[in-house]
Amino acid sequence: RKWSQVGQFSFHVVGNGVVMVKFANGQARDWVLDNGPWDIWGYHLAVKKWSKDMPLALEDCKSIPIWVKLKRVPVQYWTKLGLSYIASVLGKPLHMDANTTNRYALSFARVCIDMEAPSSFPDNIVIELDNGSTTTIGVEYPWRPASCTLCKVFYHSNKTCPRAVMREWMPKPMVLAQRKPDDVEDWITVKRKGSNLEQVQELNRSDLPHSIEEQGPGKEASKQAPKTPVKNPPGVLVQNTTESVDGDVAGGVDETGGSVGRLGDSARVMLAGGPSGYKKKKKKGREGQGVSLNRSTKNRVAAWNVRGLNDPLKQCEVRDFISSNNISLLGILEYRVREPNLENVARNIKNSWFFVSNYCVSMSGRIVVMWDPSLLNFVPIYVNDQAIHEQVTLVNNMCIFVSLVYGMCDRKARLTLWDDLIHCADRFRSEPWAVLGDFNVTRYGNEHSTSTRVTKLMQDFNSAITKAELEDMRGAGFHFTWSNMRVGFEAISKKLDRELGNWWWFKMVGDSYAMYHPPGISDHSPVSIQMRDRGRPFKFLNFWTENDRFLSIVKQVWDMTFSGSLLVVVHKKLKCLKSHLR
Repeated sequence: RKWSQVGQFSFHVVGNGVVMVKFANGQARDWVLDNGPWDIWGYHLAVKKWSKDMPLALEDCKSIPIWVKLKRVPVQYWTKLGLSYIASVLGKPLHMDANTTNRYALSFARVCIDMEAPSSFPDNIVIELDNGSTTTIGVEYPWRPASCTLCKVFYHSNKTCPRAVMREWMPKPMVLAQRKPDDVEDWITVKRKGSNLEQVQELNRSDLPHSIEEQGPGKEASKQAPKTPVKNPPGVLVQNTTESVDGDVAGGVDETGGSVGRLGDSARVMLAGGPSGYKKKKKKGREGQGVSLNRSTKNRVAAWNVRGLNDPLKQCEVRDFISSNNISLLGILEYRVREPNLENVARNIKNSWFFVSNYCVSMSGRIVVMWDPSLLNFVPIYVNDQAIHEQVTLVNNMCIFVSLVYGMCDRKARLTLWDDLIHCADRFRSEPWAVLGDFNVTRYGNEHSTSTRVTKLMQDFNSAITKAELEDMRGAGFHFTWSNMRVGFEAISKKLDRELGNWWWFKMVGDSYAMYHPPGISDHSPVSIQMRDRGRPFKFLNFWTENDRFLSIVKQVWDMTFSGSLLVVVHKKLKCLKSHLR
């Protein structure tokens, strides 16, 4: 409708996402080029002037015009020559929009730049002024296309590039047997496997050495190598994490009343092993104690979307997840268990735990919360069909507020959830508050494996988070928390589960972090919050450098010999130096 106001045109579909538009006159064509960017139904159009011998395929798209916002541009550079000088850092300047040309708004300049695929898309540009000083110009990209730095095209990203390689962690005996010259220590490079089973088998055989017998000890090591682990769902990215030191917890908490159900008085002894492969390790001096007051544990709050919890195998998987990760409070979402059967299901999971659900406000009962009464005290405050907001008191008398959320798939229904979070934000404004669960919507474009566009649903979610003054917690583990459990081109992964905290949460429990675990028997990954007690921080005092013994102490510690890699040696020396300085 807008383009037809300046002239007549016609569409000619080329295919594979490329469309040619033929205008009746050159003025209409130039008006369309100069008045971008153009977005249709959430999709960004990369409009480029046609030229002779131009390839009409995305596979050959090595450069693409992108509208860029330049912020904090000095007034003396607000000219065609000055903006071209600044924009040339990013690529080839093409043209400006009407507001920038006429200088109607000096808050930012919008320039269309032809950028190359290997571009790093910097967030700022530093320029030197005439007086010798420097100034920083902010760069904002309303739309950043996926690009491949290996093929140097915009057709696909590095993640889906057929030329890309990935590094897999393998046990050291296997690495010694299959090491290649370009491998990093304890890692081995594996070529990307195709979807055809025969091609995968041939590729695996080609990756292995042709004669392992000639490698001596590598032959014996390869025989003892463990089996290949089960593959993760498609599109799931695993990151390495570091375990922290457990803290001792002692004492107990009085049981709560009201609508809370109690499952039993006796504690159940966990058996070693299970579907998750979890094995309980015995420690010296603790054999035969069972569940004792000297138990070492952590306060972890978790949420997991497990559909069909009537299945005994899924109940066993949830029980093993609680035991292996030291969970003290768990919210189970979309469990699809009828209210009369809920107590039996909860008893099979944890016999000594208490539980509460939202059956009182929802006939489907989408949320059930279970907790260990010996480690915390749980009091529900607000309960509705999409969230349970509660007050949690830990054994150290620290009081926090936790909200377990399950967002419905309907957009209008989720609007009531956003209003509920904004209301609770005012209620918990001066208290540490954490929100976790399945929101059924993503926040950013990179949280979807097959699409990067920002929809109206995502804008509503981000607006509610901003009004509630919440922010994502520092996380580790899986990037995508949900997948449709398919392979190939039909595989879709999203980040639907997340953990948020308000300002007081980061101030009081700032050393906590979010962990996204493997999905296991569910299509959702369980999410947990690890809350750790703050240790006494080490502060370096500047007056130490004025002491005559300072340099000698540093030299004495630095001359010590430590084993390990260079980074480990530096860490050990700094740790040793800290004790000497104290």
